[in-house]
Amino acid sequence: MRLSKLFTKSEFTKNTVVLVFGTILAQAIPLILHPFLRDIYSVEDFGAMAVFLSVFSMVTIVSALRYEATIVLPENDIESANILSLTFVINLCINSIAFIVILFFKQNIVGLIGLPQKYANFLFLLPITSFLFSFYQSLNYWLIKQKAFKASSTNKIVRRVFEGTFQLVLGLLKVPGGLFIGDFFGNFSNVISGLKQVGKNKFSLKYVSKRKMSFVFKKYIDYPKYNVIPTLLSSAASLLPFLFINKIYSTEIVGYLDLSRMVLSIPLIFISATIGQVLFQQMAERKNLKASVKGDMFNILLLLLGIIIVEAIILLLFGDFLFRLIFGEKYMLSSLYSKILIFSFIFTFITSTFSSVFITFEKIKQNSIWQVSYFFAICLLLFFQQLLIEDFLKVYVLIEVIMSLINLTMIFTIVRKYENKVQ
Repeated sequence: MRLSKLFTKSEFTKNTVVLVFGTILAQAIPLILHPFLRDIYSVEDFGAMAVFLSVFSMVTIVSALRYEATIVLPENDIESANILSLTFVINLCINSIAFIVILFFKQNIVGLIGLPQKYANFLFLLPITSFLFSFYQSLNYWLIKQKAFKASSTNKIVRRVFEGTFQLVLGLLKVPGGLFIGDFFGNFSNVISGLKQVGKNKFSLKYVSKRKMSFVFKKYIDYPKYNVIPTLLSSAASLLPFLFINKIYSTEIVGYLDLSRMVLSIPLIFISATIGQVLFQQMAERKNLKASVKGDMFNILLLLLGIIIVEAIILLLFGDFLFRLIFGEKYMLSSLYSKILIFSFIFTFITSTFSSVFITFEKIKQNSIWQVSYFFAICLLLFFQQLLIEDFLKVYVLIEVIMSLINLTMIFTIVRKYENKVQ
């Protein structure tokens, strides 16, 4: 009954359905192409791309100093427009610095992350792609604030069409680095589409001035002050296991793990990120109205549990058959790794949906403490590098589960305290 009540609320239903439908269409493209791409490119190619994306994810954390997440929070569009403009300037500066660093220290970076030498020059795409991705994130937060969920969905589809098309064509033509180049064109097309959508949804440069940008820079200074380094550490912690594995074991194993991660992330891509975006906008709106949020959160939790349990059962019972059928015999190791990693992804699926609680209720310091703790917990893996890869992954999963449970406890404690104030 509670779930039925939640999804009969027209606005929530409409926004969620639009985003889910758009996300399914967008993600169907790489999922359909992936078996073909796995035949065209080598396991090492995918392993190198996974290492590249690991570093890329950490760079994007600091690209806009976390100001992009605050675009949804102001009650008026003027502040939000100036935050969006501020993130563009910061993003451009930081990624320009990153490009210069790579220019002078490329070989040092390649050695540090264990990237095979033949992929070294593609590091120059890192700051360029990071700028594009981070800029679009800011544009997307504007669309979320304006409840332009259809536009957001359209942009996702545009990105995946361009990304998949370039990766497939370049792979068939045997162009070196086709995965990297395709990812770049996907992000570039996303920004072009996003700019058009933002222009149609109330954004205007007439709102923007240096004085107002300076004002929002100071007003939301807690986000870079208390959130950039911890978020960077948290992001690093989620990616370090794959970098560790690349250094300790091999890039090929990372390639198998990359496929496992992609398969396990399907609910995260289709459901968690989608509902999380709608929930973020709705919570920010309800907070401004001093209204309750616990009912929606509890119902969404039940929905998420139902989805992830179904995926876990399918994977544990039929994983070997599905991996063999879709990806071929050579990727059976990915099936084995998926059965180990599924238990950490169950909790990631839930925590990622509710992660915006910390931003909505301005509990940045609490979240930062957890992020730093998470980083040091993951670093404990360095003491287990003599283990077989399967046992190494089991230790990693145990750490993930413990830290996720702590994170969920913090989230629902914040919500409970808010509810006590508004009742």
